[in-house]
Amino acid sequence: MLLLQPPVSHSSPQKKKADTSDEDANALKRNVVMTEHMEEIEALLERLKTDIETGKNETQCAESLAQYGENVITPPPSTPEWIKFLRELTGFFSLLLWAGAVLCFVGYAIEQAADNLYLGIVLVTVVMVTGIFSYLQNSKSENLMASFAGMLPPKVKVVRSGAVDEMVACKLLPGDIVFIEGGDLVPADVRILTCSDNLVVDNSALTGESEPQKRCTKMTNEDPLETQNLCFFGTQVPEGSLKGVVVSTGDETVMGRIAKLAMSTSSEQTPINKELHHFIIIISGIAISLGLIFLILGFVIGTPLVENLVFMIGIIVANVPEGLLATVTVCLTLTAKRMFNKKVLVKNLEGVETLGSTSCICSDKTGTLTQNIMTVAKVVYGESNGSTTHDAPSSFTGGRKTYSVEDESFRRLLRCSVLNNVSTFNESSKWLLDEDDNKVTDSDGAFIPVPFEGEVVQGDGSTITSVNWKPVGNASECAMLKLVQTEAALGIGDAEKVRKSNPSLFTIPFNSKNKYQVHVHEIENGPTTVLMKGAPERILDRCSHILLSGRVVVMTEEERQSIVEQQEDLSRNGLRCLGFAERELRKKEYPTGFKFNAGDEKYDTPNFPLGEDKKDTVHPNATTGLVFLGLMALIDPPRPAVPPAVAKCKTAGVKVIMVTGDHPVTAQAIAERVGILWSKTRGDMERDNERFGRSPGDSDWEDPDSARAIVVPGSTISVDMAEERWDFILDHPQIVFARTSPQQKLVIVENNQRLGHIVAVTGDGVNDSPAIKKADIGIAMGISGSEVSKSAADMILVDDNFASIVNGVEEGRLIFDNLKKSIAYTIQSNIPEITPFLAFIIFAIPLPLTTILILAIDLGTDMIPAISFAYETAEADIMTRPPRNSKTDRLVTRKMINFSYLQIGLIQAFAGFFTYMVVLNSYGYPPWILLNRGSAEFWGVQPLFCKFEAGSYVNQYGEIDPAQIDPSTSPPNSQYPLWAETTGAYVKTCVYPLKNFVGTSTDAGAFTDCTTTNAEASTWCGRSGLYNLPGGVAFGDKHAQTPIESIRAAEAAGYFRYIPFKSKTSPFWEDRYLYWDTADSFFQTGNLPFDGNLRLFFSGVVPGLYSVCDSTTDTLNALTTSENAKFRGAERPDRPPSTSPICPGEITVGQGDSWPASGNTAFKNTASFCNGLVWDETLSSGQDCSNVNYPEDGTIFNAHQAFYCYESCGQLISTDYADLFYCPSAGLSQMYSCGDYDATSCAYPCKNVCYPPPSMSKTNPSPSDLELGPFAANQPRVRQCMNIGAYAAPGQALKQSQGAFWGAIVIVQIAGLLCAKTRWLSLRSQGMKNSFMNFGIFFEILLVSWLAYFPPLNFALGTANIRLTMWFPAIPFAILIFIYDETRKALMRSTSPTTTDPFTGQTTRKAGWIERFTYY
Repeated sequence: MLLLQPPVSHSSPQKKKADTSDEDANALKRNVVMTEHMEEIEALLERLKTDIETGKNETQCAESLAQYGENVITPPPSTPEWIKFLRELTGFFSLLLWAGAVLCFVGYAIEQAADNLYLGIVLVTVVMVTGIFSYLQNSKSENLMASFAGMLPPKVKVVRSGAVDEMVACKLLPGDIVFIEGGDLVPADVRILTCSDNLVVDNSALTGESEPQKRCTKMTNEDPLETQNLCFFGTQVPEGSLKGVVVSTGDETVMGRIAKLAMSTSSEQTPINKELHHFIIIISGIAISLGLIFLILGFVIGTPLVENLVFMIGIIVANVPEGLLATVTVCLTLTAKRMFNKKVLVKNLEGVETLGSTSCICSDKTGTLTQNIMTVAKVVYGESNGSTTHDAPSSFTGGRKTYSVEDESFRRLLRCSVLNNVSTFNESSKWLLDEDDNKVTDSDGAFIPVPFEGEVVQGDGSTITSVNWKPVGNASECAMLKLVQTEAALGIGDAEKVRKSNPSLFTIPFNSKNKYQVHVHEIENGPTTVLMKGAPERILDRCSHILLSGRVVVMTEEERQSIVEQQEDLSRNGLRCLGFAERELRKKEYPTGFKFNAGDEKYDTPNFPLGEDKKDTVHPNATTGLVFLGLMALIDPPRPAVPPAVAKCKTAGVKVIMVTGDHPVTAQAIAERVGILWSKTRGDMERDNERFGRSPGDSDWEDPDSARAIVVPGSTISVDMAEERWDFILDHPQIVFARTSPQQKLVIVENNQRLGHIVAVTGDGVNDSPAIKKADIGIAMGISGSEVSKSAADMILVDDNFASIVNGVEEGRLIFDNLKKSIAYTIQSNIPEITPFLAFIIFAIPLPLTTILILAIDLGTDMIPAISFAYETAEADIMTRPPRNSKTDRLVTRKMINFSYLQIGLIQAFAGFFTYMVVLNSYGYPPWILLNRGSAEFWGVQPLFCKFEAGSYVNQYGEIDPAQIDPSTSPPNSQYPLWAETTGAYVKTCVYPLKNFVGTSTDAGAFTDCTTTNAEASTWCGRSGLYNLPGGVAFGDKHAQTPIESIRAAEAAGYFRYIPFKSKTSPFWEDRYLYWDTADSFFQTGNLPFDGNLRLFFSGVVPGLYSVCDSTTDTLNALTTSENAKFRGAERPDRPPSTSPICPGEITVGQGDSWPASGNTAFKNTASFCNGLVWDETLSSGQDCSNVNYPEDGTIFNAHQAFYCYESCGQLISTDYADLFYCPSAGLSQMYSCGDYDATSCAYPCKNVCYPPPSMSKTNPSPSDLELGPFAANQPRVRQCMNIGAYAAPGQALKQSQGAFWGAIVIVQIAGLLCAKTRWLSLRSQGMKNSFMNFGIFFEILLVSWLAYFPPLNFALGTANIRLTMWFPAIPFAILIFIYDETRKALMRSTSPTTTDPFTGQTTRKAGWIERFTYY
């Protein structure tokens, strides 16, 4: 029975948390304890309620079925696909992007800003695309349990109720009597009752032993895995037959325990997953902290709530590298594709990097380090001076062969090995076959043969010689057959020809009692010969002579001892030896037709020479001694590429540990051959001390405790062993674990992980699957590997080449390196992305960079260069570095943050701000006027008023005001509204006039409802609590306005409306800014294609002028309808107002600032609208608002008011028009058109848009100076025009500077890309061979140009067509970045000396100061 097997609950197919308790898990990790092989047959059958002849009856079967269940391994419940997909969308980083998207949608809902909407949509798209991609990639993994199910044979012969029948194997029950024959899979754990002498089982799937293991009816070992009277579920019977009783089924079998162990084993979180999680925590912590800090700061300094929330979102978005998830996924995928080209199939994308982080490889021997093909590695035959050991061509001997094919002794040895051999080559493998397995013919109709050997290219690019013909038969005999066929070209091989020429006459098969095999052959052109093969000691005892260089001589005792010593030496080196002998029969004694036999009634022995001892029962002929031919030593040789791969691992600081189920001697021999062991083991020292009689204190005594190598038998370790003992074993740099069980392999992996190693496990058998699953990276063999091991693995070596693992280590280190570089490059832009928002909040400058432009960097210009790091080749020292310390060498470290943020990032930020200020200054807005002027409700929305030191007022043509008005003391007029810089002139400082009129929706007065006559003008013109826009959109209760009194207060303090002439010379300037049609949305001709909703622009400044002061009482009371009410918005030089327009003590220049003032400021909800009305002088009301627009004679009108144009020329408006915005729809008379150049001839007909009135035009304008259009007298329309230059110009200049800031980041990011290309080497050493990166740089430049200059993308991004020269200011900063980083790396290399370990070749660097503080 199986002991210590508690039930296991399976609840998750994922490699996640173990479902068993610690106690149950530890029980599964203990070695199998069974008693069935030790019980007496009768007692066992009685306990199992069965009979050896009749089996179980139906009643017993029903009871057993109820007790044990079916013979299947219980699978875990599966996870629905939608859950798997949801997991891909809800990783921590994905959740961060989801949160960012939600914030963006919230920001859009609050402020209706399209860039937030676009950003939110893009973030959702990024998460969805990468999630779908990851789901499709990971869905390729297969169910582990399905692989175990494939180990069950379809049907098996069973005895039930006395009858033999075939039934499906899953119906087997404990106690069933079964028959198993050669080629069958063992359907359950079976105790052998009877068997043939040649019964062997292939336990390689269970124990890793490459040779089939002998089986018999006797218990030969208390260990159930070592005894010969048990066969286990999932193993195969290649030869022989047996009758047995089923002792365990399903989950209770040894294989079932392995399945439980594999499914209950928790897998480790991959290193890259840990690193990304760590990185996300850092970045999200920084982002959220900064966002909250500046949200609080915004509240403290009085930033409006909506604006505050939007900027918090902007700061968070600026910190989150939205493109990282896509970059990581693409980088891992590209590397996985590259690995596949090197014959490595990556099932788990993150496993690529895990392999690079590996510090310990626990490798199986058979099929991984070795070829899993028995090969003749050494031969011993007699030369003239005695028996000598020679190399046979194999990877064990480095491909050397030292035997002489001309030596007759060697030829006889070779002949014996092929004739005393029943293995053959598969006939179909000798011919070229098509897809349907039909032989392919050449042009002459002849079949095309396949050469015996061929070169096979491995995943690492190396080639190995592979046998194309497939041998069939016993592994040892197949090895000898291949050696013979190898020498066919020399005339001594070609097994088939040799056998045909030398037919067999008699055969004695191998059996465990005799341990030899005998063939009698008729030799071509020679006598009949007895050929014997078997255990060396058995063969040597039967030989009286030896063949030396073709001569038969009597074997001396010295010669016999020499052969024994050579055989023991070969065995100590892990080779399995077979002896060969022959005896030529005299024709006279053994004539043609002689009847050979293996014994008769009188004699127990054959009737021909066998070297038997003389006895009465021994045939006289059998006592004749044989002639010893030699030995063949076989081994499963190491793969040719393994030794250099192991050497490369040692150089890279990766410990390679062999963990095998094979014999310790064999394991040590292979380990020494491949370089896993390269010095004396603890056992070697102990044996040498004993052999030479050394004692502690002797000069030549070797202290076993000083051994750097150790071979640990599995019998000496267990899950219960103390950690101190484990630490002692694992502290050795050279380790081999031999004769290990699957449970022990798992415990070995766990203890290495406990010590901090990132462990990779390789294997091909079912026995390896728990360890493969537990490892940080599990690797299975693609050719020799079982389906179970492949399913449990994260990676599959398609060509079974261990060297591919080392390639994987390099690729993994490379991907970690490149991800580090990619992240270092990506987050460099965080500082120039964050600092604009910080400057905006702290210093209140106009926002230098928008969130949509940040998105254009993170998911646009930066994406291809960031991904291009996946194509970057390794730096020269990548495989001489020690494995990274997962606790200190993180993907993102403080040194990386320091490098990317505080070094490169700061320089990039300086480049951006410098460019931003250069651009604004070039358009007339110097840096010193920007402080406290950048609120989103002011810059580009409110007119800017500035103090000037000298300068001149000019018109749009650059003509200086002939009146020579001093800008230091006087405001501009409507004819010369622009300020031009002259020698020594500059702008001192700027303010915004106070906005202290805020309407309320409670006022019944609404312009669109005013239908009164002129006589009632004083009533409806004096009230505007709520003003409506076209289409019925009402506002005014939310948007404060600037009254004429605030403007006059600013002017009284020396601040005048500022429209820089530098802006007039810019590419964005339009003369129409000075006479803008208010029916047009400014943004429609600017950058954002809005729908014409005027609120989006004119919410800040409503066309027209408002007054909040009563001229009689000088108070801020609501305007009355009395006759003495004055309209303060309209002034003419020839008609000054009778009283001051400023309300004493209540509106001061100190309140004409960008931030709402407090204290004595009174916000009013009523005001007088006094603009756009022209009344007759004869009106009895005496109101002073007549001719507020420029009169017919062209005199100057108020520069701040709106004015009106009429489409046709020289006509007075004599009718009412209902479509005038911001003014009454009736009662208009004597309103003049602004194009009245020639009232009689109409030489210059007007276009149906605003254009400059005569007072703004040249003295002698030409038709080309005017915006002309078709004469439209039949459709007269009035246009309301307004000078918007004072806010259109700064708004457009800001777009130019934002675009230039964005372009500057791109330019310096190119320098940052070159810096991040190497972490240690100079760019000169690394070179620019990465063509994809070169393309990325070109793409980045092309994309930024495209996004900056080509619609509609530049409209969507809010960029402007900046001048070519505006790209240049950032270039010196890019050069500075490159020179700084190259200098840093050069100093780092020169101050960090390196040393090389003479044993391993590993390079160790003693970090200097610069490396310690800057090497990321």
